[in-house]
This record gives sequence, C-alpha cells and structure tokens, in this order.
Amino acid sequence: MRGKMNNRYPEDSNIIDFIEVKLLQLVEEYSTLGQQFYADACWNALDAYVSGTVDIIFKAGEPYVIDREIKDTTIPDEDDLT
Repeated sequence: MRGKMNNRYPEDSNIIDFIEVKLLQLVEEYSTLGQQFYADACWNALDAYVSGTVDIIFKAGEPYVIDREIKDTTIPDEDDLT
C-alpha cells in the first residue's frame, strides 16, 4: 500500500504516513475480533485514501472518511451515533 502518500510528500521522503499504519492496524484488529464488516470498511477507506480520493481523520480512535470533492468535515457527536 505504501506509495507516494497521495502526493503529500516527495516520493523519496522518509516520512511515514501514520494514517495508513493505523488503518492497517484496525483492519487486523477487526478481523481478529471477527468483525469483518468493519475490517472491510477500514480496508476500503485505506484503498480510497491511498488512491487520493478521500482524506481520513480520527476522532476517539475511529477513522472518519472525508470526500475530497465535498470536503465535509462534520463529524457526528457520540449522541448522534446511538
């Protein structure tokens, strides 16, 4: 998965994109817990992030996908999720 990091950094840079690292950890964690739906969702988010079509932000340790064209950074509050 590691590549140009969505053109954020030069190709020969030694900067690590921790968003990729965290999403891969979540894929493994959810798979281990038998939560394949969430593992697949994280994998799809990672794929879209690496392709450059979305940005990823984290809130309370969970990833949120932001479409680069829409640029809506509204994140629901905990109360909105229940």
